[in-house]
Amino acid sequence: MASKKKSSSKSSSTKDDLPAMEEEPKVGKPSGKETISSDMESRIKLALALAALGLALIGQFYFSFMRDNMVDGVFFFIAAIVVFIFLIRRSEDPSDVEKKVATATHQILDQIRAQPLKSVLVALSFGLAYTTVRLLRAKPGPGSYWDVFILWVISFMVYAAAFVRIPRIDLKVWFRTNRFEVITVSALTLIAGLLRFVALGKVPNIISGDEGVLGSLAVQVLKGELNNMMSTVYGNSSVFLFIMAGLMKLFGINTTTLRFSSAFSGTLTVPIVYLLARRLFNARVALIAASIITVSSFHLHFSRIIVATSIQDVLFVTLTFYLFLTGLEQRSSTRLALSGLVIGFELYIYMGARLVIVLLPIYVIALWITNRDLVKDNLGNLIIFVGALLVISAPMMLWAIDHTDEFMARANQLGVIQSGWLSNEAEATGKSQLSIFIDLFRQAFLTVNYYPSYAFHFSKLPMLDFVTGAVFILGLAYSLYHVGDRRHLLLNGWFWSGVLVGGAMVVIPNKSAYRIMMVLPAVSLFIAVAWDKLLEFGSRALPENQIIRIGPTALFIALFTILNLKAYFVDYATTCDYEGANTRLASYIGSYIGDLGTDYEPYLLTAPREISGVYRSIDFLSGNVPLNDIKEPLTGPPTYINVHRQTVFFFTPQRENELKYVRDYFPGGKVDRVFDCEELMMIVYVTPDG
Repeated sequence: MASKKKSSSKSSSTKDDLPAMEEEPKVGKPSGKETISSDMESRIKLALALAALGLALIGQFYFSFMRDNMVDGVFFFIAAIVVFIFLIRRSEDPSDVEKKVATATHQILDQIRAQPLKSVLVALSFGLAYTTVRLLRAKPGPGSYWDVFILWVISFMVYAAAFVRIPRIDLKVWFRTNRFEVITVSALTLIAGLLRFVALGKVPNIISGDEGVLGSLAVQVLKGELNNMMSTVYGNSSVFLFIMAGLMKLFGINTTTLRFSSAFSGTLTVPIVYLLARRLFNARVALIAASIITVSSFHLHFSRIIVATSIQDVLFVTLTFYLFLTGLEQRSSTRLALSGLVIGFELYIYMGARLVIVLLPIYVIALWITNRDLVKDNLGNLIIFVGALLVISAPMMLWAIDHTDEFMARANQLGVIQSGWLSNEAEATGKSQLSIFIDLFRQAFLTVNYYPSYAFHFSKLPMLDFVTGAVFILGLAYSLYHVGDRRHLLLNGWFWSGVLVGGAMVVIPNKSAYRIMMVLPAVSLFIAVAWDKLLEFGSRALPENQIIRIGPTALFIALFTILNLKAYFVDYATTCDYEGANTRLASYIGSYIGDLGTDYEPYLLTAPREISGVYRSIDFLSGNVPLNDIKEPLTGPPTYINVHRQTVFFFTPQRENELKYVRDYFPGGKVDRVFDCEELMMIVYVTPDG
């Protein structure tokens, strides 16, 4: 038996050696058949080379001379790349990368065979997204876009159907297990809602020019004058304007409805911050972080107005990071698909999504360095994330390509590089651009706890109060010390990218804290983590009891709650510090006209103060009633005005002496003196009926 085995082994070894011997090149002249085969292969390679070059040239022709057909150019470039790669594969030995690609391809094909329904849904969603883009490009400007919108919604809903799975949960058991936290979060959310919704239309008591712009655009949507949802206007995406218009259709065109979406987003941010903080750290950190967002005077103010929709960025960015990080940790295709859909949808609200879309790949690369297994385990899920983002953002990507200037309008206007401000400042001051940029970065960072929140706020306080401002520095230091931890890596990427892009890279960052509002949840987490560690490290020498464990945290929360609520509702809301004098005057005029109704013809005697045509708040509040601006001082009765028309005149205190000419021409009217925090704002004369 042993000899047979040895013989068999020897025979096998001989057979294995034969192919290697046969493959050895033969010395001498090749046969005619081999020459023909070699010539044929050379001709095939030449044809492939010419085809690749030709297709690339056609693609470049579209890019250079038929710029309106960019998609066709991209198609030819893709075809050229495919042909060129095929040429490379015929000419070179397959590399390790190619072998991995081939393996991945086989795995994908196996997945398609194993899950045909999911594969069909994914293919269908991409087909619908492509059809949405083609239909959008073919649309005439003034036509209806509802068919495009519906097709877009179906495309990402189909993609969601492929991957999103709702887990079955026994709610009774879940509530019994988590009842304390559920009650806590519900209470915080309720408090946040009350602080944001109560007297929403009256605090602040005027609307700004930017609020008027957004409100007027929403009214244009209601009138059918603005119809493309897949566009941007003044940096705001039109879907958001349609949401506002829908609210106005339901609840009326007024200041409360105008600000409703901000108050709702600000309220909803509280439980999302709690979920993220709870997942990253613990219940105490989550409680503190969510409490900071609940009572923050900074977050409160921007939840009660509607400016730049930065408050929506805070909500969507926090939710995206929660879904993305938990998706990685749980190896969940559902969470990563939802993360892609959420941040893709935020593209249709405001600009914060653009920063996150750039930040997340950098975060994944950093994770690859620090925690490679986590990324390797999620390669398929990350592809699902990218697919979700591509499907939902396809129409906005088309808009960005076709209307780059409009898509980048705010960045081009405010960016220190794009606007030319940095180079001009360097030339004017004699400083280097680097030193100026470093100073801008310093200013942006210090908007958190040093520079007052000025723009659209006119507050005397920075983003944080005295107590949380101090603890923030400790939390940031702790997080930087542990930046290798994926939790702190995310928080630091979130914070520093926001400070850099939203602060340092825009003009006058020390007055524009609202531009980095999206980092506020990260800031609240820094504070909460620092407090948690102070208690953990500081209490080790103290006896273990309930008071020591709960008391300091309760006192800390009570302290910053009192400071913030006093700062906003006592020291700020009772004053007239929101916006400047002209903005406030414009809002008062618009409200007065709106209360009178469209039967009255308004005349402004407010020059030299520029009001008419400058502040869209008048248009929104008045219902777009045309204004008549009397710039030259009256020296007699205004006889050119129809005496039989119902008319209202607005005088600034500086032009009150002209009121007598109007009263002589329109006798029997009513004089109304309007005050703004005990300061005379304007004098109004309303002519009698008939």
